[in-house]
Amino acid sequence: MAVFSQTYELLRHYHFTYLSRRTGHKGEYGASIMKAIGLNLFLLIFIATLTGCTGSNQGPAEAEAYNGEFKILALHGGGDSPEGLMGQPGMQDLMSDLPEFEFFFADAPDHDSMCDQCWYADPPGGKGEPNEDRTWADVSIDYLDGIVEENGPFYGILGYSQGCPMATVYIANSNTTFEKAFLFNGYLPTTHSGLNDTINEVAPLDVDALIFSGENDVFIFGAEELAGVYVEPTIIISSTADHHLPFSDDEAYADVLAFFREGTNVTV
Repeated sequence: MAVFSQTYELLRHYHFTYLSRRTGHKGEYGASIMKAIGLNLFLLIFIATLTGCTGSNQGPAEAEAYNGEFKILALHGGGDSPEGLMGQPGMQDLMSDLPEFEFFFADAPDHDSMCDQCWYADPPGGKGEPNEDRTWADVSIDYLDGIVEENGPFYGILGYSQGCPMATVYIANSNTTFEKAFLFNGYLPTTHSGLNDTINEVAPLDVDALIFSGENDVFIFGAEELAGVYVEPTIIISSTADHHLPFSDDEAYADVLAFFREGTNVTV
């Protein structure tokens, strides 16, 4: 605005100087005025445009809400299926109440090294002997990379049960970024120290994370584990839920919906 004012004062001075030098009949004088005004207006707009001075003197603009497609990559639990996760009453409630979101239900890759419908296999020596292999989930990481390439980009990633550690492993070991992570009834892969190491080495993960669990869930301990590897996660514990996503009549359900919508332009 300061440069704009200086430009205006300069042109105003030029305008009066120009008129003071004009002589002749009144018709010529009137024509001179019109020419001077037109010339001054053109120069004022031209110079102001070049200097970028037509805007207001305001501070930095606030970050805008996300306006892209709200596609969510959803990972089922170990031994489960896309249909199983999709068919959960709590998942059906979310899909019904969040029509602006599109959920893509991925199916765990079919590979000889893994158990059926699992994102990664149990440790070779059993869960009592932690597996130090850092590449133990590479088959699923590569598979999810392909999913993202073919069907992305995705706004967020959702995990249920074993889908939570898989989602966390994927965030830590891939170049794919997500605005949000929605982690339901999950835990960290503590029986796989190699995978855990790949997470801890880059933690805390800078993804806006929701960590949900139920007081009746045998895996409720996993909520605290997951919270330790994300930056300021939102932790929601239902007093009634078991090992499943919250139902629409759950006391915590509204908070889950609010987390999905936070940072979007979506209004209820």
